[in-house]
Amino acid sequence: MIKLIATDMDGTLLDDNKQLPKNFDNIVKRLFNKNIRFVISSGRSYCTLKKQFSEYLDDMTFICDNGAYVVDKGKLLSVSVLPKDTVKEAVRFCDKLGLTVLLCGKNGTWHNSRNDSQHQEIASYYVNQVKMEDLTLVDDDIFKIAVFEESGIENDGYCKLEERFGENFNVQLSGKYWTDIMNKGVTKGTALRTIENRIGVRYEETMAFGDYLNDVDMLNNSYYSFAMSNAHESIKKVANFMTGSNNDNSVMKEIEKHCLA
Repeated sequence: MIKLIATDMDGTLLDDNKQLPKNFDNIVKRLFNKNIRFVISSGRSYCTLKKQFSEYLDDMTFICDNGAYVVDKGKLLSVSVLPKDTVKEAVRFCDKLGLTVLLCGKNGTWHNSRNDSQHQEIASYYVNQVKMEDLTLVDDDIFKIAVFEESGIENDGYCKLEERFGENFNVQLSGKYWTDIMNKGVTKGTALRTIENRIGVRYEETMAFGDYLNDVDMLNNSYYSFAMSNAHESIKKVANFMTGSNNDNSVMKEIEKHCLA
């Protein structure tokens, strides 16, 4: 019996227009009635997620910033703050490479977007975002450094970031254009294990959905692990099951089939 469901947002639960499934409210309320825990697991920050899910803040669990900030039914469960020196080093390193940087922190999201299209891309994922010319001046507790490369980051920017910071930090490819840097050991999967242990749920009782490499550890901690048909090829090799695309309401269909039929 499935007792816990965790789903990624972009490319998974949301369609390409960043919209929730039309039957989301109905499905989630039926899950609550069956005492099945529902977890939103995202690279997005809590300030963004709590705005979108304001109706459910006391009922859901939120794995934010890829596991660096976790809120369980309105209570902060864990937080992992990056060293300030590392944040400044990453900003300077990315600036030399011509990469755009976002600093996701307690008080907001700070970025140095270089044009309007980059700013619009950032605004589609983050609220409370502020543009700054010099990100080394940001005075905030930073949970995640998100790095954006407009031409695609996997074949160049990601490799350079992994080479520079991968030994001491978790450098994750989180999208076609995005790489995230968190403290070592911070992943969606680590956060999911904490939640499983907290509420007494086993691997065999957990369902998870994902589409990109920052979802690998989360899927590995779920027997009912689903890769979207639009997922990165590496995700398809990790997941135990396949489902349709994010544009076909596939997450809700699988939940209804396995948990609510």
